[in-house]
Amino acid sequence: MNRTVAAIPAVRKREAEAQAAAPAPKRLTSAGTAGRRPRKRIREDKLVSDGDLISKLPDDILGTIISLLPTKDGARTQAIARRWRPLWRSAPLNLHASYHLCSKQFKRLSVVSRILSDHPGPARRFVFRLVRLHKAKKRHAEEAAQIENWFHSRALRNLKELDISFDLLDYVHEKLYPLPSSVFCLAPTLLVAVISFCEFPKEITHSLSFPLLKQLILRRVSICQDVFHGVLSACHLLESLELKEIRDTNCLRISSATLRSVSLCACFAAKGELFIEDAPLLERLLLPCPREGGEIIRIIQAPKLEILGLLSPRISKIEIANVVFQSLTPTSLNNTIATVKVLALEFPVPDLNAVIDVLRCFPCLEKLHVIWEKYLKIGTKNARQYDPLDPVKGLDTHLKKLVLKNYEGNEQDVGFAKFFILNAKVLKELKFGVSHRINKQWVADQYRLLEMENRASQGAQLEFIQNDDVSSLDAHDLSTADPF
Repeated sequence: MNRTVAAIPAVRKREAEAQAAAPAPKRLTSAGTAGRRPRKRIREDKLVSDGDLISKLPDDILGTIISLLPTKDGARTQAIARRWRPLWRSAPLNLHASYHLCSKQFKRLSVVSRILSDHPGPARRFVFRLVRLHKAKKRHAEEAAQIENWFHSRALRNLKELDISFDLLDYVHEKLYPLPSSVFCLAPTLLVAVISFCEFPKEITHSLSFPLLKQLILRRVSICQDVFHGVLSACHLLESLELKEIRDTNCLRISSATLRSVSLCACFAAKGELFIEDAPLLERLLLPCPREGGEIIRIIQAPKLEILGLLSPRISKIEIANVVFQSLTPTSLNNTIATVKVLALEFPVPDLNAVIDVLRCFPCLEKLHVIWEKYLKIGTKNARQYDPLDPVKGLDTHLKKLVLKNYEGNEQDVGFAKFFILNAKVLKELKFGVSHRINKQWVADQYRLLEMENRASQGAQLEFIQNDDVSSLDAHDLSTADPF
């Protein structure tokens, strides 16, 4: 037994004996003769005061802490103590109008109005998703006026991030709420803008300017081609653009001297054509969810394009410089794209010939992602039969990583993966996203079937993971070298 632990009973015994021998302390009254023990109370009060270390922090630090709290909790800090009362109003406002702020959807409008009235700003972030108004005309008009006034508020005068969307006015005809014109009052200071489920005005002022905006996301909005061009032209530092289900237009044109990333997620609500006419800094074109048979994409000038995908047979036509794909089948193998380093493809089955046809167009490819989507109704056509005497350029010198998602390990899957194991001479990593449960015996069988002992690159390593563990696409994190 530890000596210290063994000595505890003896120490406690000596303390008890000393306590019994000591004279009883005098108890003083409020007049000083008997009653409470003032010294103990003082020590306790001092202990409480010393324990509230957070209140001793400087105002700017406390303000930062408050601004990171949910809006409702940040406002409640005023009740902690007199020291805290002015801090919420002086702290930067991060207003997130969620269920946490107010569970009643219609009442949330007045709560937001009251916060914007009480807080002098500045506001860093304003998030209000699915703004809902009453259908009764008088009530609707009053609430619409409230929303219009929000963006004139002094609290939002220096807003950095805006994320706002609206509920449908008419569910039967999917009529969208008109975007309040006062939103454009925030343009001078915005860094991030997410605007969803609304109808842009038919015209915008020529003086509109977003001098600081770096990220713009438009989801399920109605916007005409001229207004879209005007908004994009007003963005002088824009780096990232995401478009999803753009309505009431069948053609959009993008020209930007600063754009580095464009994400098109089912870009048009119906069939449409998108032109990237001039994007000298564009590094990535991301297509996370192409609309089946409904989109045509033309990239005319993007000399720095390095990351591309998801290319899918669902895209009717995609044209990159002089390379043209019809439903993911290249119309010619005479032209190539040497800038692309990372590519993601989607196929209904492990079609090696179809994949090789695509790879011939990207001779400098370093990372390849292939997703097998068995529910995909559109397949590739007229794929050329692979000829071993006509090897794929890049397999010998460039391809270093291969990722296969929805891998099941059957004969067709194994045959596809084995081609790269036996032919990719600088391959370093093969990652398999598996749908079913993985066990040691299954993995051992896969190593044998894939003939890893005969691999072309001795440094190649296999990794089997569950599909859920495969990283999801982040369209706006420009710091990631591989967003897939």
